[in-house]
Amino acid sequence: MSLPFPLMIVVTFVAALGFALFFNVNRRHVLIATLGGVLTWSIDYVLMMYLDGIFIPCVIASVFAAIYAEVLARVTRTPVVVFFIIAVIPLIPGRGLYYTMYNAVSGNGAACLEFGEMTMFYAAGIATGICVVTATVQIWNIWAADKARRLAKMMRKQARHRG
Repeated sequence: MSLPFPLMIVVTFVAALGFALFFNVNRRHVLIATLGGVLTWSIDYVLMMYLDGIFIPCVIASVFAAIYAEVLARVTRTPVVVFFIIAVIPLIPGRGLYYTMYNAVSGNGAACLEFGEMTMFYAAGIATGICVVTATVQIWNIWAADKARRLAKMMRKQARHRG
C-alpha cells in the first residue's frame, strides 16, 4: 500500500522533526534540519521511480544530505553532524532491518537474505555518499590551508625584502 506523495512528505517531515527533537537540536536549527530530511527523502523517492535499484538513488540522496549539512554548518556555524543526522535519517531502511531480523529469527533464510541484501544496498549507498562528500571537503580544506600557508610565506618574504 503506497500513500499519496504529499502525505508521505508530511509523514517524513513529522519523522525528521521527531528525530531533531529527540537529538535535542537547537531550536533555531530544528526546521532547517528537518527540511534537510524531507528534501533528502524526496530526492531518494523520485530517483527510485526513475532509476533501477536502490544503491544509486541512495548515493545521490546521501550526497545531497552531506552537502546540505556541510553548507548549513558553515552558514550557521554549527557542527555538520547536527544537520547531517537529521537529513540522512529518512534514508535508513527500518523496514528492511526489521524484516531481516524477523526472518533470521523465524528461520526463513531466503527472505532473510533478500531483505538483508536490500538493507546492505541502502547502507552502502549512505556510506558512499557520506565518504564522497567528506573526502572532497577534507581535500578542499587541506588545499585551502596549504594555499593560505604559501601566501603567508610569500608575504613574509616580500616584507623582509622591503624592510
